[in-house]
Amino acid sequence: MPFDANDGAVSVCSEEGAKRERKTKVAVSAVAGTVNMGLGVIKVMVGLYTSSLSILTDGVNNFGDVLSNAGAAVGFGVENKPPSRRFPGGLGRSEYVVTLLMAIIIIGVGGGFAYSALDRVFFHPVITFSWVQFGVIAATIAVKIALAAVFRVFYKKFGSPVLKAQTLDSVMDACITTFALLGLFLSRYISFPVDAFIGLAISVVMIASGLKIAFSACYKLMGGADLKRENGLKNLSLSQKGVTDVRVRVYDFGTKYAEATVELVYENDLRQEDKTAAEYRIARTARKNGISVTFVRSAEEQEK
Repeated sequence: MPFDANDGAVSVCSEEGAKRERKTKVAVSAVAGTVNMGLGVIKVMVGLYTSSLSILTDGVNNFGDVLSNAGAAVGFGVENKPPSRRFPGGLGRSEYVVTLLMAIIIIGVGGGFAYSALDRVFFHPVITFSWVQFGVIAATIAVKIALAAVFRVFYKKFGSPVLKAQTLDSVMDACITTFALLGLFLSRYISFPVDAFIGLAISVVMIASGLKIAFSACYKLMGGADLKRENGLKNLSLSQKGVTDVRVRVYDFGTKYAEATVELVYENDLRQEDKTAAEYRIARTARKNGISVTFVRSAEEQEK
């Protein structure tokens, strides 16, 4: 199929259905933010009690997830706002702005803890191990896995790329916590500052993730090519009877809405009725996927 809902395309539904979907996605992000806030507080407390930098770093990483969930909620809240005179394309791109701010915070936090980890390599305090704290952190891993499962269920239902990203982020967080817990356990038997190196590794992952998110947001804000939608429109157009070539330009206004100009090249002597039918099918399918299409004519086509 030229467009796939699970690849980020959005199907049209009733206004009532759109409101219900928006409320559900905002609620999921809000609940996830609350859960991450609780996990962050628990991990920071355990990290301070045990003097484990890896656990402490992992806790602050959860606070970054709170910002991520808040950004997603904001994006979901405004993605279906109708266009206005000041914002003719709607407010869907505000999600990219929030994402960029979130990435900057993640990079800053990761850099700060990388400095602390390097400092601890040379001046590391004694880590206090406790089975109670060990069990508490182990339980947070199960919570993160459950959160990933919830995100995946709603991603499958709504096809939102933001929910997909939050699913992957939750899985990665569960892995990070597992390594942090391993560092806490090994500190009982190894005098080598393994905790500091695990904390440094977590910081590197945070910085790399922040840079990746920032690059993606900047790319979209700067008007980078929307290859997924462009390729979808090209494949859709070339599947029409009599179309031999197509030129497409997509203007991204967020994950829910885009505008596109499409220039079709037809077979010689193709009837006007067939051309009109092809354009109608393209426009209708694109509209179902949140894309408003405007057809343009080349000079050669106008002469015909």
